[in-house]
Amino acid sequence: MQPTYVTFAQKPASTANAVLSINRGTATGGHLTLDADGSMEMMFDVPAADANGEATLRIVALVSKLGNAVGFAPLDITVNDRCLVHGWHIPGGGDLPQQMDFAVPAGRLRPGVNKLRLASAIDARSMLWIYRITIDAVFDRGRSARAIEHREAEEPVLRYSTRRLPARGGAWQPGPAVIAYVDRGEQSLLEHLAWADASGAEYAVTFTAELDGIYGWCRPAGAESPHEFRGSLAGRWRADHPDAGVEKHWFQTEEGWGGGWHRSNGITFAIGADSLPLARASWRDRRGNTGTVAFTGTGDAFVGTYQRVGEGAIGYRGRSPAPTKGE
Repeated sequence: MQPTYVTFAQKPASTANAVLSINRGTATGGHLTLDADGSMEMMFDVPAADANGEATLRIVALVSKLGNAVGFAPLDITVNDRCLVHGWHIPGGGDLPQQMDFAVPAGRLRPGVNKLRLASAIDARSMLWIYRITIDAVFDRGRSARAIEHREAEEPVLRYSTRRLPARGGAWQPGPAVIAYVDRGEQSLLEHLAWADASGAEYAVTFTAELDGIYGWCRPAGAESPHEFRGSLAGRWRADHPDAGVEKHWFQTEEGWGGGWHRSNGITFAIGADSLPLARASWRDRRGNTGTVAFTGTGDAFVGTYQRVGEGAIGYRGRSPAPTKGE
């Protein structure tokens, strides 16, 4: 069974092997919002070889809160007009999206076109937010999620519009546009990023699961106190896309282990606001790999450490290549 999914992280929604129709709902802000009695239908193809087997349906969703109270929007799921789940109460209280797996019993799918329907109850009092849906053959678990990650990694340059709130109170203020891009050639997007630039400003942010927002803190240059810091995705591009409009810095790199330094594949950075040179940066990607580096005053070299998930830390250093003659 080919990767089958819909993710509402972007607008329009990104899909594979899926045709959508929406009733009483709006796709915006990184998710699909369904009102009471709202529904979403997803048509998808199943090859004959997989039609008689079990499948795994994975949904990432939440029920919006009613003020400070838990919301109410029971979920109904049908596959080919047969009930799979009725009146499901999504856990979590509405604070965070929840990942839920459901077994589609053997024999429920059919060769050719199939229909999945998700609906909010007619008596729902709050909104049903749907972030992502994947369907996989039972012994090909995670295939669609990996396909989403691969597709997202094709557009790794992220730009966020931001706002900040002083720790001592006041009103939200517009913040700088922020670029987030770290590429070691491993096709894994960022989960956490922290940096300081040459102005003395400091930032540390965590990315939402759908990459449509960032949340963290910043300390503007010259400020005594930190600020709460939020951002909304304003654009994303391939690294070579002209609309990305960012100044990327590539470094030749070496990794230190076993008592020596060994040539590695290089790294590209485009981080921060106003294209200011970096003083330091640290990051964690979605696989759990982490790095932390400090740059020279001219910004043409760095030294630090890198740690692949499940392995020990290694030394990490880089230098901008010397310009060729005539540059």
